[in-house]
Amino acid sequence: MQSKKNKILVAAIDFGTTFSGYAFSFKTDYENDPMKISVNQQWTAGSRSLISLKAPTVVLLDKSKKFLAFGYDAEDKYSEAALDEEHLDFYYFRRFKMLLHETKHLTRKTMIKDDNGKEMPALEIFSMVIKYLKGHLLETLETRGTGLDNNDIHWVLTVPAIWTEPAKQFMREAAEKAGISGEQLSICLEPEAASLYCQHLPIEKLKDKDGIGSEFTASGRGAKYMVLDLGGGTADITCHQKDAEGSLRELQKPSGGSWGGTRVDEAFNQLLIKIVGGHHFRTFQEKNKADALDILREMETKKRNITNDTEGKVTLKVPVSLIQSFEKETGEEIKEVIKQMAYAGKMTWVGDKLRMDANLFRALFNDPKTNLVNHVKSLMTKGPLRDVSTILMVGGFSESPIMQSAIKDAFPGKKVVVPDEAGLAVLKGAVMYGHQPQTISVRISRYTYGINISPPFKSGEHSPERRVSIESTDRVKDVFKKYIEADQTLKVGEAVSGRHVTIKKRQKEMLLKIFATEDSNPRYVTDKGCEYLGKVVIQLPEVDEKLKVDVKMIFGETELMVEAKESTTGSTYKSFFDFL
Repeated sequence: MQSKKNKILVAAIDFGTTFSGYAFSFKTDYENDPMKISVNQQWTAGSRSLISLKAPTVVLLDKSKKFLAFGYDAEDKYSEAALDEEHLDFYYFRRFKMLLHETKHLTRKTMIKDDNGKEMPALEIFSMVIKYLKGHLLETLETRGTGLDNNDIHWVLTVPAIWTEPAKQFMREAAEKAGISGEQLSICLEPEAASLYCQHLPIEKLKDKDGIGSEFTASGRGAKYMVLDLGGGTADITCHQKDAEGSLRELQKPSGGSWGGTRVDEAFNQLLIKIVGGHHFRTFQEKNKADALDILREMETKKRNITNDTEGKVTLKVPVSLIQSFEKETGEEIKEVIKQMAYAGKMTWVGDKLRMDANLFRALFNDPKTNLVNHVKSLMTKGPLRDVSTILMVGGFSESPIMQSAIKDAFPGKKVVVPDEAGLAVLKGAVMYGHQPQTISVRISRYTYGINISPPFKSGEHSPERRVSIESTDRVKDVFKKYIEADQTLKVGEAVSGRHVTIKKRQKEMLLKIFATEDSNPRYVTDKGCEYLGKVVIQLPEVDEKLKVDVKMIFGETELMVEAKESTTGSTYKSFFDFL
C-alpha cells in the first residue's frame, strides 16, 4: 500500500455539530497551486432553493436500523414521514457531535439517543456519517472519470483542538469502521487547519480595515496571532507564531468551550418557551417535525444576516401551527399574552410572522458572545500572548456579523481578520494539512502525562498505606512516573523516553497504563484530577530474568503514540494508546 505521502489525492472530511462536508485536491494540483481545492457544491435542501457547501449533520435510519439518508435529504424525509405520522418508525439523529465533547467516560459502547429517545451505539452513527461522505466523494470522482478508488486517497478528518485523546481515537475508529484504514488516515485539529489555510490566502483576501494581514504571508515571520474557530457546537482557540522556517509554533495550549452557534438556537427556543410555555412548545416540536425544522433553517439564515447596525424590527417566519395549537388549547390570544410580558412593545406575533426589536434578537447571542470575549481577554493576559497583534476568526459561526463585532469591539487595538467563506477555512486547511502535515512544528502540552509504576518502598518518602509486597520486595503502588508536564513545549514528533523494568521473572507481558492530569507534579495516579486514559500491552519473551523495556512516548503529534523496545530480543512495539 502506498504511504500517505504518495497518495494521488488528499480528501478532508469536516464533521461538524450542525453541518458537515468534504473537500479534496490532487497532489499534482497542490504542488502547482495549493488553493486549487474542490468542495462539493451540490447539497440542496429539497424544501427550499438552498444550495450549500456543507450538509446538515443529520442521519436517518429505517426501523431495522439500516441507513436511509443524510443531510437535507434526511431532514426532508423525516419531516414528510411526520406529516403522515409515520416518523416513529425511523431513527433520526441530529447535532450529536457534542456528545464526544461532553461525555466524561467515552467508550466504544457509548450510546446516543435519537429524536424520540431511541438508542443506538454512537460509534455506528458517527461511522455512518463518515461512510456516507466517503461514498459521496468516491461517486464524484467516478463521475469525473478520474479512475481513482479509495486506496489512492489520503483521508484527513478534522477534530476540535479541545477534544480529549479518547474523543480523537473514537473518530479514528469510526473512520476505520467506515472503510478508511489507519494507514491512510490523519487526524487534524480544526483551528490548526484554519491557520494553515490562511497562510495561503492571497493578501487582498486578508485585508481588514487597517490594512493587510501580513502575519500570514512570508514576511510575517515572528508575528503572533490567535485563531478563534467558532463552529456550531464549540469555540476552539489556538495561538500561533510563524517561525523562521515558515512553520507554525503553538504558543498556548488549545482552549475553548461549548459556545458555538447552536447556543443562539437554544436561546431562541427559550424565548418561544417563555411565551407559549414548555409543554406547548415540546408538543409542537413532537407533532410538527417539518415546522420545527423550518424554525432551525430560518435561524440559520438570520444568524448570518443580522448585524450590530440592524435597526427596527427583525422578522422571523415562525410556523403558524405553533400559534394555532397554543390559542386553541389555552383560549388565549398570543398578542394579548405578549402584551402582559416583558416583551410588550418589543415584539409582535401575527400569523407566521414574529417581529422583534433588533436588540432583542441580538440578545440571543449574549451567552456565547460573553463567554468567548471573557475567555479571550483572560488569554491575552498570559505572558506569551500579551503581544498578539491579530485575531483570526474562522468557522461557520464566525460568519455572524454580531460575533465579529463582539470581538472587534472588545479588542479595538487588535487586527481582526475574517477570511471569505470563514466556514470553509477548516475544511480547505485540512486538505492542505494532508499534503503538508509538518507545517505545525511546536505544540504545547495540555496535560501532564505519565505511567503508574511500583518502585521500591522508601520510608519517609512514600505513604505507608501504599506499601505492597511483590516477589518479596516492598514496593509502592500507583506512583505517577511523569513523562511530560502540562504547558511543556513539544516539538512535533519529539519522543520522551523512560526505562521500565519488569517486576517478576518470566513475566509474559508489561502493561503500561497512561494517566493525565492538569496538575504539574502529581505524586500518585490516584490523586484528585488524575484520569486513566488508556493502556499499551507489550508482549515479552519468557526468560528467567527481569527485563528492561525502553519506552518512548511520541507527543506533539495530533494523537499520542508510544514505542516500546524490549532489550533482550530488541523487539519494538509501536502503537496508539487504547483510550476507549
